[in-house]
Amino acid sequence: MARNEIAMLVDVYQNRNTASKTYGKFYGRVFNRETLSLKGFAKHMMEHGKRITYEELVLTLQQAVSCLKELALQGVPVKLDGLGTFYPSIESTGSNTVQGYDPLVNIKGVHMNFRPEAAGDADEKLTSRVLKDQCTFKMNDYVIQHTKTVDGKEKVYYERHPIATYDVASAEEDEEQER
Repeated sequence: MARNEIAMLVDVYQNRNTASKTYGKFYGRVFNRETLSLKGFAKHMMEHGKRITYEELVLTLQQAVSCLKELALQGVPVKLDGLGTFYPSIESTGSNTVQGYDPLVNIKGVHMNFRPEAAGDADEKLTSRVLKDQCTFKMNDYVIQHTKTVDGKEKVYYERHPIATYDVASAEEDEEQER
């Protein structure tokens, strides 16, 4: 499979949590881009081939979202072949007895989880290792996180510094260097 022409931008940040075993180490994270809405996603999909109208696609995606929510509320996982499985889970606090467990008190949240497709050809899998092997990375910025107290509330803000070298790293290049 050919490398993507578009690279994933990676910001580098330093762990400043003094209680952490990895305090002071540097890590990468995906540069946060603006989230694409359902309609924006539909427009993107339409750019890859117009077999149905934009309006039909938006309605189809809206219905899919509505149905995923309905089934999640019933505890039903939904597998979309080639993509993965959406499934609900709950966040809950404990109780000392079975009789003392009250869902209205102990359940703190309901989460929609996603397990990527792991079956099929290697290039079709959506697992983290396959995606990493198919991804091209581009260094973006070194990001320093600061906290500031504003109106009595602690606010987090990020100071961005461009990384001088924008070398593209890929698994293929790593394999070539090892040879």
